[in-house]
Amino acid sequence: MRDVQPPITNDQELAGYRAGLARFNEIVAEREAELFASRDDPARLEDARQELFRVYRKRQGMLDAIADYERRGVQQGA
Repeated sequence: MRDVQPPITNDQELAGYRAGLARFNEIVAEREAELFASRDDPARLEDARQELFRVYRKRQGMLDAIADYERRGVQQGA
């Protein structure tokens, strides 16, 4: 399941999405580290899994929006 992001309509928004994606990649790395650090505590582990899942969904939504914009740009340019 993915979080759907608003469609990108111009290159300025694309730049913003890419900057946001860079930050989300950092957040994913932090959440993954938390997940591994909590592997000996079942309650913490489940919380870490849920948080990582939420971050993955948002990140994937951003990736999908970027891919859609780039695909539309290629189609419009053809």
